[in-house]
Amino acid sequence: MKRFLDAGCTLLLISIILFNCDSTSLNENDLVATDEELVFAPNFHLLSTELETISLAKLRGDVVLLDFWATWCKPCRTEMPIFNQLYAQYKGQGLQVVGIAVDSEKMTVVEPFVTQLGIDYTILFANDQVLKAYEIAALPTAVVIDRQGNIRRRFEGAEGSKRTYEQEIKKWF
Repeated sequence: MKRFLDAGCTLLLISIILFNCDSTSLNENDLVATDEELVFAPNFHLLSTELETISLAKLRGDVVLLDFWATWCKPCRTEMPIFNQLYAQYKGQGLQVVGIAVDSEKMTVVEPFVTQLGIDYTILFANDQVLKAYEIAALPTAVVIDRQGNIRRRFEGAEGSKRTYEQEIKKWF
């Protein structure tokens, strides 16, 4: 029996040394996910189609879906009605959808395009700093940001599925 206890104590000591834990740290409520590094979403101040300056920081506390798009981008046209539906369905639960138009013509082409599609969510005009900060290399690119301001998912290219976006945003309500 003593040999068994000595062996058990030795194994416990080895696990404490190897895994840097003790018996009080093995509480299931203290487990922290280490499989992903959270990236805090870069703040921005961008002009909207309503000629207001909007910052990402003012949206903190809501789940935010950023959509980088252009009027000439065919897949973007497919995604925008999906985002409009999601916004209508979940804005009461704290979803903000923010479209960021990369068109250089800005208001001249964006406003009529948004009106034609019947988009109800906020539309902003991109600048070089926001494109660089979010590493936009493809259109459309959608970025899901949790209530604390962390980027949780990027979609590069058209997903084309309301269900896929819906599943992702619902994780963060």
